[in-house]
Amino acid sequence: MSGHRSGNRSKRRRFLRRGISFPVRPWGVGLGLLLLLCAPAAARDIRLGILPVVDTLPLRVAEEESLFEGEGLCVEIVSFQSALERDAALQAGRLDGYFGDLLNTLLLVRSGVDLRILTTAFHTRPDARMFGIAAAPGAGVQDLEALRGRSVAISRATVIEYLLDRILAAQGKEPGFVKKEEIKKMPIRLQMLLSGNVPAALLPEPLLTLAESRGATVVADDRVLDTALTVIALRLELLEGRPDLPERFLRAYGRALTWIGDHPKAAMELLTARTRFPPEMKGRYRLPGFPGVGAPSRRDVEEARAWIAQQGLAEGTPGYEEVVWSPERP
Repeated sequence: MSGHRSGNRSKRRRFLRRGISFPVRPWGVGLGLLLLLCAPAAARDIRLGILPVVDTLPLRVAEEESLFEGEGLCVEIVSFQSALERDAALQAGRLDGYFGDLLNTLLLVRSGVDLRILTTAFHTRPDARMFGIAAAPGAGVQDLEALRGRSVAISRATVIEYLLDRILAAQGKEPGFVKKEEIKKMPIRLQMLLSGNVPAALLPEPLLTLAESRGATVVADDRVLDTALTVIALRLELLEGRPDLPERFLRAYGRALTWIGDHPKAAMELLTARTRFPPEMKGRYRLPGFPGVGAPSRRDVEEARAWIAQQGLAEGTPGYEEVVWSPERP
């Protein structure tokens, strides 16, 4: 049995080098797609819920290159098609941790899910965009000012709305500068933008570059910000029960970041195979720079908390010490 699994893993890596997308195996109703790359006799250390998006690439690399195993950890990665499904599994106790945005993490902790952030997964960069406001093809919008009073498609009470407000404020635009139109599902938001049914939409990469390639105009993006966007968090009970686990997990994650820098072509192949990456964008999209291992700053957390309070989404949102892991201060 052990030799069979080892052979499968070798095949997957050969497929990756050839640029062939390998299949993922269904693993139960409601738990998305799960990949278990640990030795058959190993007890699971962490079941981690993620989404098939660009900033999970380091986790995929750590999985595919057996970097977690190299640290003596058995990590199961469960890929969900929506944040709603992932959060439901987390709240039901079926996950030990998750990849998600900072805003959602604060709200989960507020709701009683006792998570602690280990590291930032993606931080905005001045040299690479991850989210942006795109104007529809043929809308006659060439700059942000031309969107004044017009609708921008978003998902309300999520990091998407948070980013829209933050980007507009960074550009000196007052609250109410644009109208917010709720289109929750990302593919539908993209389709309505490209068909001209909405004047503009806030989209993540690589959908932003895809929209641009089809005639949309990107009028503002998150390069004007300086903030943590996504994080990796584990349950406090797990962290307290295994004092060695955080260091070993983060060491494997750091090695994955180094691997991406050393193998950009193979990393892009893995990204294409394991995420909702539009096939037509292969060769057009450049991998973003991922931040090094490290927790979000106090300012990052406080800005997200302030926005949550302003929106009336929750009262008593936990502070920095209650959401960020520290061995001295759990």
